[in-house]
Amino acid sequence: MTETARLCWAEARPLVQTMFVLRFAVGALSVVRLPQPGWRTLLGMAAWWCAVSCAYLLNGVTDVREDRANGSLRPIARGALPVRRAVTVTVLLAGAALALGAAAGGGVLGWVVVFLLLGWAYSAAPVRAKESSGRCAAVVFAMGMASYAAGAAAAGPALSTTGLVFGCVMSAWMAVVGAVVKDLGDAGGDAAGGRRTVAVVHGMPAARALAVAGAVLVGVAGPVAALLWAPLDLVGTVPVAAGAVWVVTRVVRDARRMHADRRQRRLAYRAFMVTQYTANLLVLATLAAL
Repeated sequence: MTETARLCWAEARPLVQTMFVLRFAVGALSVVRLPQPGWRTLLGMAAWWCAVSCAYLLNGVTDVREDRANGSLRPIARGALPVRRAVTVTVLLAGAALALGAAAGGGVLGWVVVFLLLGWAYSAAPVRAKESSGRCAAVVFAMGMASYAAGAAAAGPALSTTGLVFGCVMSAWMAVVGAVVKDLGDAGGDAAGGRRTVAVVHGMPAARALAVAGAVLVGVAGPVAALLWAPLDLVGTVPVAAGAVWVVTRVVRDARRMHADRRQRRLAYRAFMVTQYTANLLVLATLAAL
């Protein structure tokens, strides 16, 4: 069981799990009035980790064909974790998320249900949002906002303006930057799996142009929104602007390489990931210091 747990943890992408819990923590510290008892927030955070792990383990179960075509080394793709065992753990994680969400109270259970449904919509029939760049962006944005809102629900009544603005900016960063640059490295496997992303349907130049446009849009709009409605968020949105420059630079540089491999094409995704970690950690530290 220990080995199964380790493999499932690896399959569910630890960096992504941690990022969603970090979003939850930012939401919890950005409530509009005095927070609820800490134990509720901790239970809510545990529920959220289970829900996120469930969603991404389900994604691994449904992505076997694409992952193998892309040369992924995750446990299911390389055959170390049987699909049937992963499905069993996925169901157990969903049950744990619902139970912990109910114990946390304060509306957390509702957000857990929303997130589990979004995770299903992303990976499984009938929606399979991952197969279309448009549907993917919509679901990813909703998953990001749900994380901030769930944190607020666990710690207090609602997101403050600071939490709402920052949540919208970072969810947009996920939806129109992260979801697109990820496809730059996965186009071959996506085509093999029958997906209809921008990179597959319209080609890599169109996907790169979309990634650049999305990075510029969020990089500019984030600090402007913070200046207008939530100045404290400049702590996080200015790094997003810098990260947008980094993403654009990586995308343009990769476009000039005639024979860039998958690792090189995923450098833009790394820039996206480092940026969102930096922004969320800075805002979390600032809110904790208030």
